Amino acid sequence: MTVERHLILQDKELSASAEWLPNIPAWLGLRVAAGQGYWMQSGVAVRSLTAGDVLFMGSNVNGAIRASQLGSLCLQYFTVRPQTLTGIITLVECRQLEKAVNNPNLPVLFFEARDTIAQKYAMLATPATEDHLGSRCACLQLWAEVFSNLLAGEPKNSPVDDKLRGRFLQLVGQIPQTELAAQSIGELAAQLHCSERHFSRLFREQFGASLRSRQIELRLERARQLLANSNTKIINVAYESGYRHVGLFNAMFKKRFGLTPSEWRRQSLKKTFFSRQVSVRRSAAQMLLHAVIGLFFGISAIQVGLVLPRQTPSACLAHATTITTEQVGI
Repeated sequence: MTVERHLILQDKELSASAEWLPNIPAWLGLRVAAGQGYWMQSGVAVRSLTAGDVLFMGSNVNGAIRASQLGSLCLQYFTVRPQTLTGIITLVECRQLEKAVNNPNLPVLFFEARDTIAQKYAMLATPATEDHLGSRCACLQLWAEVFSNLLAGEPKNSPVDDKLRGRFLQLVGQIPQTELAAQSIGELAAQLHCSERHFSRLFREQFGASLRSRQIELRLERARQLLANSNTKIINVAYESGYRHVGLFNAMFKKRFGLTPSEWRRQSLKKTFFSRQVSVRRSAAQMLLHAVIGLFFGISAIQVGLVLPRQTPSACLAHATTITTEQVGI
């Protein structure tokens, strides 16, 4: 699975009465850019959506967005994959998010256009916003603000008779997962002034798995990110993921993901290429539509394209009609 669209604002248009099931394996932040529609979810009342409304949801939400019969619906959305944010998310926060996303009662959060969250999203979604570090950080900050109640943190102080457990929770609640993966159990135990055996017991009791198994998972996830987003050689991916023997790295990666690192990279590149081809074809279709509208109504395609950035075909047609009637004095 490729992660190249993570934290990047994307557009989607639904024709009149069309539906979209956002079956995306990631947290989703979505905004209605134009048009009217509905959010439909089993066991929940249908929710009307208008321009400027915003929705945030987890990856396991089973619902659909339907465009109104009156016209098309334009959406803007971005995804968040916490498992790729190991450099800033702690193990405690990761566990809290996993519990939340596996909770069938996790609600979809709605914000009307006048709400502060919706207004912040609107600033992200302006046409002038480019895909750069600042915009990606802004998407992440908005998502964290919406779901801040899920990251309230573990209690830092335990009962007097269990001070060690309190220090343990404080430690794992502060160390980003990348640092946790890089440290040995001896180094971690030394920070708590306890034995390795005692630290291992506390870790397993708290997270339901051994520290070693968690470190392996983090290293392989790091390797998968490098394979998907860089041309780094396999041997260097292994080293940067904490493996000193390529053979062991290949075996562990295939055991976890069912493919060797080379096979996984080829599959990821194919998906990325297909996604980009679809985007290029969509842009070409929009340019052709502008040209057709320009020829039909007697205005230049360049004028249409400049006047109507990021608008729907129906909006283009309506605007072109307005321009033409004004030109002929109607």
